[in-house]
Amino acid sequence: MDDAGGGRRGRRALWNTDVDDLLRSAWGLWPVGENADLGGSTSLNLLVTDGSAHFVARIHRPSVTSARLGAIQDVRRYLHRRGVPCTEPVPTLWGKPFAVHEDRLVEAEPFIDAPDRMNTLGRVSSGVLTLGRIHADLLALALNSAAAEATFANYVPATGLRELVRVGSDRVRSWQPTPDEARLADEADELAERVAGLGAAIPVEHVQLVHGDFWDNNVLLRDGDVVLVTDLDFLGPRPRVDDLALTLYFASVDIEDLTTSPNMLATMIERYETGLGSLLSEGERAALPIAMARQPLWSLAVWVAHLDSDRAARRHLAAVGRELDWARRLVTRVPGLQDFLINTPTGSGALPTWRCGTPPIARS
Repeated sequence: MDDAGGGRRGRRALWNTDVDDLLRSAWGLWPVGENADLGGSTSLNLLVTDGSAHFVARIHRPSVTSARLGAIQDVRRYLHRRGVPCTEPVPTLWGKPFAVHEDRLVEAEPFIDAPDRMNTLGRVSSGVLTLGRIHADLLALALNSAAAEATFANYVPATGLRELVRVGSDRVRSWQPTPDEARLADEADELAERVAGLGAAIPVEHVQLVHGDFWDNNVLLRDGDVVLVTDLDFLGPRPRVDDLALTLYFASVDIEDLTTSPNMLATMIERYETGLGSLLSEGERAALPIAMARQPLWSLAVWVAHLDSDRAARRHLAAVGRELDWARRLVTRVPGLQDFLINTPTGSGALPTWRCGTPPIARS
């Protein structure tokens, strides 16, 4: 039901005995019990063991090519060696970085027992510190451009925003939509117009490789410290402030709205800059609240537009109404937030704090 792009994405893999046989032959691993599926919407993730330690086996969708998975693994190795808590892939018994099951790539990595998701403000504060560190470390890393770009991701760029959203809203109108569906399509188009207008005069800065989905169970903590950054399936080259915006957007709609308190938003930026080791530019500070308001529009531009099943697309549309309402309220506050973020000195000591974990590892 969640295939997209005319079958190009492929469906999430099913767990069966053929998968078990591959894991045994390629790694000497087998699932831990009958409830080994760890969840995840993109790949099939299984908790597996060799009898002495636990690992995670990931069975990817057919759209993940060997070049794409190789790029993701290269980034994980690079970050791991820089001290970021990413796991390195475990090679197969014959020394390969991954195996093939039918038309899907399969990889394995160590299992990290981390009890806490990044789903409180304190944990987000620790997380954005790590995100800044990741952006600083990835700044100099170059990958093959085709391999570095995610085919389907929770992302819509500022460039061409109106047209990209219109693909989704026009699909909605082609359904003979319900009144609620028609209203959501109109609201998405209106939001895209307002967001595009707000960002028209702000230059795009610092495009680089970024994580792409730095949120919730992709960032795991123990005792307030980030101990695992995982799921780089949406890795790609984007403005770094867009990646930060996704994290702060999810925090705002799922925990507490950071945009209603400029002090809280500025504190999160300051934490991010601590990990980054430098300050965001004035242009990036101006772009951040606009990028946050743009976030729910990837639901229309990517998933409603390109999910193969009308039923799945309608279900996705029905779930985005609250986020569109939030973003429509935010755009009215953007000028005030921009003024505050540009004119509030970093490190002033006047901003609120949360339980934040330990400082970032010093760079070598």
